[in-house]
Amino acid sequence: MSKVFRKITASIAAAVLCSLPVVNSLTANATANSNARFTYRKNFAISISQENPVDHVSVSLACRSANTSAPTVSALTQDGVLYAGGSGAPGVYNCGGTFYLNDENYKGGIASISLYCNSPADYKELSYKNYAYDANNDLIEDGISAGPTFLVGDLNLDKKVDEKDYQILYRGIANQTNEFSVDKVSFSYFGMMNVGIGGVGKYYSPYSFDINNDGFLSAADIEMFNDYLSGNITRFEK
Repeated sequence: MSKVFRKITASIAAAVLCSLPVVNSLTANATANSNARFTYRKNFAISISQENPVDHVSVSLACRSANTSAPTVSALTQDGVLYAGGSGAPGVYNCGGTFYLNDENYKGGIASISLYCNSPADYKELSYKNYAYDANNDLIEDGISAGPTFLVGDLNLDKKVDEKDYQILYRGIANQTNEFSVDKVSFSYFGMMNVGIGGVGKYYSPYSFDINNDGFLSAADIEMFNDYLSGNITRFEK
């Protein structure tokens, strides 16, 4: 089976998925309020080299729809093509996509799925899936990993997004960019980084500092967080 044919098949599958009532849009049939401020996100990444290199991956997430927007899937790298889709059932949102890589040796973030809720208590994850395949469409065990779904901006895990989180974000970004002497830095989706506040250091997943979800850590993440705290933006939509 040729790669072109398999890509066409993926796009058709995404189209069928989208034909159900809920499409891949943050606004279509969303049940979260227009001013809902709590964004949840799950990241998917390729971590290890394989005997048979990864050709494409498939990811999906299902969640309860009450007080929650329809999820969207976004690419975390430009090194390939994402075919996105979404569907719905009574009380449930489904979102997923297939990503075809241009570089068979690629490691790092592939895709993320994001949504927003009226409150942290409203997010109820039902399931998620992630699969990796080689060029022959054979499954590669452990070819792709999913991070835990997290409340974007809640770095201290208290179910709030506030100034305490901003302090952690600012120090972490400053450390990674050498006090902003570089514009942006890439990071490992599987490592941890230590951030010290008030002489106390704690470890964090680097992707939780990527507020704007562009695959890098930079001052742009701090700027978006500032816009959120000041009310210039309602939520971290991407």
